[in-house]
Amino acid sequence: MSKSKNPIEDFVFSLSDDQFQLLIDSVDKRKDKEMYGFTSLEEAAFKYGRKPVCPHCGSINYIMNGHTPSYRKRYRCLDCDCSYTLLSDSIFNSSKISFHKLTKYIQLMTFNVPLKECMEILEITSNTANLWRKKIFQTVNDYQNNLILKDRVWLDETYIEDYKILGSDYKEKRLRGLSRTKICIVVAIDSYRNMIAIICGHGKPSSTRIYKTVKNHIEPNSTIIHDGEKAHNKLIQELHLKSEVYKADCKDDNYLNHMALINNMCGWIKRYIWRFIGMDVDNLQSYLNWYVYLLRCQRDNNKWKKNERILRHLLLERTRYTRK
Repeated sequence: MSKSKNPIEDFVFSLSDDQFQLLIDSVDKRKDKEMYGFTSLEEAAFKYGRKPVCPHCGSINYIMNGHTPSYRKRYRCLDCDCSYTLLSDSIFNSSKISFHKLTKYIQLMTFNVPLKECMEILEITSNTANLWRKKIFQTVNDYQNNLILKDRVWLDETYIEDYKILGSDYKEKRLRGLSRTKICIVVAIDSYRNMIAIICGHGKPSSTRIYKTVKNHIEPNSTIIHDGEKAHNKLIQELHLKSEVYKADCKDDNYLNHMALINNMCGWIKRYIWRFIGMDVDNLQSYLNWYVYLLRCQRDNNKWKKNERILRHLLLERTRYTRK
């Protein structure tokens, strides 16, 4: 049985380039409306409850003051006379990229798609792709600061090479063992699936480095499940933690079963980082912050849809990114 012809196909092919682009924009807006319930950042911000706050003095006293050239509502502060918009103190201030491309870019970031692929899929420049990655990272830079793990907490360290130290001839310089060329990342997760991943300097960490890195993230009197590393001793003593040790031995089923959760998490983090070939190690902690934030979103996906939750977070976060 032959397929019936698409009734609007001839119409679409008859459009000029400008008309066709308008059609694409309209289709994108309809998709956004069906998925999110709005078609612009300002609409979304209002829906999620963002309030007009003066970015200069923090006042909530304002009057309406017309519109910007891009038709965003403009406000004037009654206390300091500052003129601003609803998104002035956000990463979306002066945003020129379309709402549809932004939401698609955010969606690609939730799947940890490398920048070059984002550029090709969305047809954006490398500068735009880099800028928006840095802007989004800006909103989660403090995310791990308030995370506290409790009750049963699994702890371990994982390592990646710091190619900035190794330089271009890294193959010749690459040292064996836990040398100073390796970045140490402390990884921990509790029985509630709360987790942290924080850089802890280079090489094998001392007990003081481990303690300073993790002390504010583990509730005192919890139980720490670890591999018996001596560097964990100060943390255990200072926070009065109960120690449950399983010596690292890949042939020991007891170790493999009890440490599977933290070992898997270390493996996931390494695979995640390896996706971003050429990443500047100065940005590594930002990548780790984003990874931990995404895992939290995925954990609670049954309560809030992941894409909407992330968009809401970005719109309500009062932080601006300044190009360096």
